[in-house]
Amino acid sequence: MTDSKSNAAARGKIRILAVLEGTTVVSGVSKNILQFCRVARTLENYPLIDLTIATFERPQQRVPGSVNSIELFVEAARQSGVKVHRIPEGFRFDARILGHMRRLTERLKPDLIQTHAQKGHFLVRLSALCKTVPWIAFHHGYTETLWHSPIQNQMDRYSLPAAARIVTVSGDFKRGLVSRGIPEERISVLHNAVQTPGGKVPMDLEGLRRNKQALGISEKEKVVVAVGRLSREKGQIDLVYALNHLRRVRPEMIVRVVLVGDGPDGRKILKAAESLGLAQWITLVGHQHNVAPYYQAADVVAIPSYSEGSPNVLLEAMAWGVPVVATAVGGIPEMVTHGETVLLVPPGQPEPMASSIDLLLSNINLAGNLARLARATVEKSYSPECRARALLRTYTDVYEAAMEKASSNRIL
Repeated sequence: MTDSKSNAAARGKIRILAVLEGTTVVSGVSKNILQFCRVARTLENYPLIDLTIATFERPQQRVPGSVNSIELFVEAARQSGVKVHRIPEGFRFDARILGHMRRLTERLKPDLIQTHAQKGHFLVRLSALCKTVPWIAFHHGYTETLWHSPIQNQMDRYSLPAAARIVTVSGDFKRGLVSRGIPEERISVLHNAVQTPGGKVPMDLEGLRRNKQALGISEKEKVVVAVGRLSREKGQIDLVYALNHLRRVRPEMIVRVVLVGDGPDGRKILKAAESLGLAQWITLVGHQHNVAPYYQAADVVAIPSYSEGSPNVLLEAMAWGVPVVATAVGGIPEMVTHGETVLLVPPGQPEPMASSIDLLLSNINLAGNLARLARATVEKSYSPECRARALLRTYTDVYEAAMEKASSNRIL
């Protein structure tokens, strides 16, 4: 640790280099980072955070005459007072990245490095930067939906043991890391956070009617919204079968399922809907930069996932005052209480999902009570301020431990 780092403690400032992949700059990861930076500046009695983001960019990602996702992210970062450095790469694991990362680290002299995906973890370990700068690896879980996903997931077995601290989004994920040999004391659990919106929440019936009309949905329709990537682990196809069951037991109720998001399972979901004669009641609206109108028009938000960490969708729906039916997977049961803030059902079982949706659509008092308690839970435990304080404590712990180790080494 250099003398310049010891000066950081005197200034009460910690310099952080956050490494993001190009595919994560439009995800909840990037939103959380920028939100944290904005909130952290307002908190007293904590060190100041000077965070710089490095992201990888390929020339072929730039489309002439259009604004790509990285450009949008850079502008959002600028508005949040965060600098972004682009590291050029020719392909996914271009060896030249290592030299760029070493030079950028030497120039910025960060007190901590943090990474947010398997590629970033691997590059920090391979470059040996973790031997000179304390490294925090943020673990967001694993997916198997892409051909290279199993390979990248296995790379973490090599990378993560070298991290000074691993921050994961659920106790369930923490247990998985411990089973892989990561010492428990080096793993912190940090759930996601959302800002509760202003205005009248939960939405009254008149407001709900107006919001449905704004999306071209009849006021007579009950709307079930699911938000997320259309992929196997998110389980949206189970909502098709749940709707089929619901229509059999409640033929008088007009229910529309609205799926917000893109992904490889879109065609499969549509084929299932067509085969059951439900195509006109399943609406796929694709990826939406602003999801708020869909929460505002929803009678229920459904989360049919097979795997989750700390889902932003859950917290967003709770913050908007929309009653939620979710599968009891991953970190979801850690964050909510069945029958008090949401209704929980087993994964992969459309009939219990349908029954719980039916209960919320039919029992306005129950739905309203769940929504109010859920929003209060977000305000108390999952606000950006709560998350920022917890993360600042983690940064401070890792930084001070590194300082103590460096001081002991100098004495020896």
